[in-house]
Amino acid sequence: MKPANLKSLEEIGKFIFLSEKPKKADLILIPGSPTKELAEYGAHLWNEGYAPKILVSGKFYMTYQSFEEECGAVFKQDADCLGCSTEAEYLTKLMMRYGVDEKAIIQETESTNTFENARFSKDMIENELKNERIGHIILCCQAFHARRALMTFQSELRDYKITVCPVVTRGLSIDTWMDNLKGYNTVLSELRKCGEYFHGERMYEIR
Repeated sequence: MKPANLKSLEEIGKFIFLSEKPKKADLILIPGSPTKELAEYGAHLWNEGYAPKILVSGKFYMTYQSFEEECGAVFKQDADCLGCSTEAEYLTKLMMRYGVDEKAIIQETESTNTFENARFSKDMIENELKNERIGHIILCCQAFHARRALMTFQSELRDYKITVCPVVTRGLSIDTWMDNLKGYNTVLSELRKCGEYFHGERMYEIR
C-alpha cells in the first residue's frame, strides 16, 4: 500500500533536492562541512575548468566548541581532522589531494552556520576578490541542503547569478531520502527551516 502522502512528499523532494547542470562560472563556492564528497566534487568542478577559483567557507558548526569536536560527531570512531582547525582548512587539504592548486583556493574561516557562510563569503567576494570581477557563482553544496543553501545565498548575493550544483552526501538523494526515518526527518527538517529562516519583515522586503 502506498503512503497516503506519497505524492506530496515527492513534490517536497523535488523542491528540496534542487540541482542544475554546471556551467562556466567565475567562482565555485562551497559552504563548509566536514564532508569529503564536497571536496571531491568541488575539485572535480575545478579540474573540469568550470571556474578558476574556489571559495570554501566554514569554521565549525555553531553547536560545537571546535572543529575536532565536530569531526568526532560526524565521523564517530573514524575521526580524522587532518590536523585542521576549521572546515575550510579541512576541505582545502582534501581538494589539494584531488588536484586543486592551493593558489586557486580562498578560505573563509569564521562562519558557523549557513547565513554566516553567505554573509562572510559576500564580504570576501566584494573585498578580497573584487579584482576577479565575480558575476556567476557555482554553489557546490550537499544535495539535501540545496534549496535552503540557495535561498540563503540568494538573500545575501542578490546581484550575482548562482548555479546550484549539489553532491549527494549521507546517502540522501531525491530517490533515497524516504527509505528510512533518519533521511525522512532530515529532509522534512530542511523544509521546516526554509520557512523558519525566511519569515519576517527583513526577508519579506528582499524577496
